[in-house]
Amino acid sequence: MNTKELGDLGERIACEYLVKKGFKIVGKNYRISFGEIDIIAKKRWRLFKNDKTIHFIEVKTIIGNNNSFFPEERVDYKKQRKLKNLAQIWMEKNNLSENCPYQIDIIGISVNEITRNAKLHYFPNAVGEI
Repeated sequence: MNTKELGDLGERIACEYLVKKGFKIVGKNYRISFGEIDIIAKKRWRLFKNDKTIHFIEVKTIIGNNNSFFPEERVDYKKQRKLKNLAQIWMEKNNLSENCPYQIDIIGISVNEITRNAKLHYFPNAVGEI
């Protein structure tokens, strides 16, 4: 499995997880010149009427896991700053006011290459003020 296939698999697994948890996927793979947001989602209005938060989700996927390294550890300070800038640009381009709440979440996925079974860790609001 090459890097692109692994990333695509991780994003599919993450989207399935999010939908099961009551999210609606608003967009995937939002790209501009300096970066990409993997998944943009919000909680389903019928289930979470008062929550209008936009979730920008970074997905990190690796093959296997020897329990000494987790994929979410790849979201360092530089990547967090980039995600924050990308989220703000997306909000502006979609005419969402500064008062519209948003957060950056991280999903780390470890995939068994043979069975394709996955272990997923979800970190809501993982990127705070930078």
